[in-house]
Amino acid sequence: MGLLIGGAALAVIGVIVWIIKGKREGTSASLELTDTSSVAEVNEVYQSISGSMGSGSFTHFCEIKGVAHADRPLTSELSNEPVVYYKSIVEHQYEKLENKKDSQGNITKQWVKHTDVVSDNERWAEGWGVKDSTGFIQIDPAKAKLHTEELMEKFERGDNQNSGLNVKLGGLNINLGGNNGHKTIGYNYREIGIRMNTDLYVLGDANDRDGVLRMSKPKDGGQPFIVSTKSEDELVSGLGSSIKRLKIGAYVLWGLGAACAIAGLLNVLGIF
Repeated sequence: MGLLIGGAALAVIGVIVWIIKGKREGTSASLELTDTSSVAEVNEVYQSISGSMGSGSFTHFCEIKGVAHADRPLTSELSNEPVVYYKSIVEHQYEKLENKKDSQGNITKQWVKHTDVVSDNERWAEGWGVKDSTGFIQIDPAKAKLHTEELMEKFERGDNQNSGLNVKLGGLNINLGGNNGHKTIGYNYREIGIRMNTDLYVLGDANDRDGVLRMSKPKDGGQPFIVSTKSEDELVSGLGSSIKRLKIGAYVLWGLGAACAIAGLLNVLGIF
């Protein structure tokens, strides 16, 4: 019976994998079939439709290629670069002396590795968007499939005998104190983001639902919303590889599920 249940479970997982494959095939098709629009072309269609139907009625699924831009860019927290977006994370890696019980019930003290997030900050520049040779359009990145750049990754080894925590954020030294029974291994600094003027690919819905023309997530959940520092060709290639892996994975799961089901049935019948 266990083999029959296991076979059914593998078959269900295979179906889920196949559904994911289908969604990625849909995204790939949208990338390949949607023509690139300039900001000026989007504005022209917007002016025509809003003029005849009124504000708040415009929606146009399109792709735009340009560069990331903000009139007031941010300075990233760790790498100190001009960006329209960044997310910075500082992790404290340390060892803590803990009691461990073995199979005989004996308790010994051991150093156990831990990682704590000391800082996790994320910010978008106000009014940022994509700019091409014909103009600029804002982007609302909420719920976007986001591809960013790595701005910084650095590991600083700490004093293994020091139980305190000293980190640098935005030029400031922050001491978080320490506790007995701790040994600092080091601090990992990671930052991702979108630099000013970096090439940007945007696929989504140009609309004025909030009273301002911008790119955002389409109301139709079947349509993708992508904001990416990767090119269209890179995205299509990556999706193609992913689709192949998911297809093979589904077939393997169904094959294993069928094998388990047959073995379980033979076992129930007393043949195996």
